[in-house]
Amino acid sequence: MDKNLALFNQINSLSYWLLKESNYKSSVSLDATDDSYFISIKDGIESIYKHHIEDFSKKDGKLLNFELSSIVHHLLHIKRSITDQQRIAV
Repeated sequence: MDKNLALFNQINSLSYWLLKESNYKSSVSLDATDDSYFISIKDGIESIYKHHIEDFSKKDGKLLNFELSSIVHHLLHIKRSITDQQRIAV
């Protein structure tokens, strides 16, 4: 679970970075009632990225790690695109 906790921290950090350093709106939700994890990145009202993990607590550890790693990679790609655009604009 330590690896998954590190991935959660990275997802939260990247979401916060997107919120502060770009025009994108990010939200991350862990819903214990619904047993789900949801992340959404929007540019205004347009959805740029979203991922929903259902039956969160029942997921196999390796599968959960794979899904969280995938989210991190997508967020890093979005961040890289933003930083590249900012570098070109300067």
